[in-house]
Amino acid sequence: MKKYLLIALSLFSSTSFAQSWVAKADAPQGKHHPITFALNGKGYSITGTDSVGQATDDVYQYDPITNSWNVLSDFPGMARSFGIGTTANGKAYFGFGATNTAYLKDFWSFDPDNGTYTQLASCDCSSRRHPAMISIGNNIYVGLGNDEFSDKKDWWVYSIKNNVWTQIADLPGPARHHPYMFNASGQVYAGLGHSGPTIYRDWYKLDTALNTWTQMNQFPGEGRVAGTQFNMNGFGFILSGDGDNHNYMDTGEMWRYNPADDSWLQFPSHPGKSRWAPGSFVINNEVFFFGGVNRFTNTFPKDFVSFDMSAATLELEKEQLENIYFFPNPANNIISWEYNEAITQVTLINSIGQRVASIPRTANKMDVSTMKNGVYFLQFYSRNGMIKTSKAIIQH
Repeated sequence: MKKYLLIALSLFSSTSFAQSWVAKADAPQGKHHPITFALNGKGYSITGTDSVGQATDDVYQYDPITNSWNVLSDFPGMARSFGIGTTANGKAYFGFGATNTAYLKDFWSFDPDNGTYTQLASCDCSSRRHPAMISIGNNIYVGLGNDEFSDKKDWWVYSIKNNVWTQIADLPGPARHHPYMFNASGQVYAGLGHSGPTIYRDWYKLDTALNTWTQMNQFPGEGRVAGTQFNMNGFGFILSGDGDNHNYMDTGEMWRYNPADDSWLQFPSHPGKSRWAPGSFVINNEVFFFGGVNRFTNTFPKDFVSFDMSAATLELEKEQLENIYFFPNPANNIISWEYNEAITQVTLINSIGQRVASIPRTANKMDVSTMKNGVYFLQFYSRNGMIKTSKAIIQH
């Protein structure tokens, strides 16, 4: 009797990793709401609130080669906290936030090649603290946040080429501030955050061509607010923040969002309790995390840690593919397997090493009705290359 075994792994909510966070040189100063980004292989932290509650104009640069921080010239604009930034076309773009007495909507660029700042057109929107900001191509999308009167749900797009702001469709969900956001596979995603005591778990996608929002699957973890985020290899990631009671979570959770199937996957948490309003940046597929407030101890930590995302992703893919089974074997007309997000391609090789068939990840079966009887090999590929080879027998 033939035995067919099928294991579906595409909707993992958690998994185990041998990869761990690594301690780096402490940051020069503990602060919350720093504006953070990476350019030309170096990380940057600009402005933020220091441990005595003052908005700052400090600028720090991290060099991963020497594992050291450098103090750069102060930001020439107003000292602030609750700002936000992103990168596009080799420059950083940032602004908004608040001083100790006023809300802001100014907008700046930073060129790492010569260390210069340029003040750009201010947003035509209201001044606001901690909105969402995402870059795609020559456009930067900004929305949500709160001004001195209320939370916001409006969205705007800034044209880098034209130095002009244009209002676009509002978020269809509730107004909010302290959201999470990122660019995943060239689209804007945003959600979570809060308004007053309500902490959200809803999640949205903006079709930038049609100017329409779509509500996606709800985030599977507890609602959260005021963490950090980044994107890598077509995926989006959210990291740390407060939980659904607007207080610390027991661990600083990290989750990966897959836009291909609207699913979330939990990665290893950063050390210690979660942080309110930390910063992060990515250099060469390594995420660096620091800052924020540890609400458990009510302190402003200066510790600085990193996590190798490429190694963790490869480990995840291997774990997933080790549990992939195809069926039937021997096969007559069709070889099938369960869809798995780690797979990018499946190839069939004959006994003398010739490729006789190849299909993309979007399929979960292969037609072998025209293949000659014999021994073949199925090769499963991920983004990082071939992960698994399995013997298959074709017998008509």
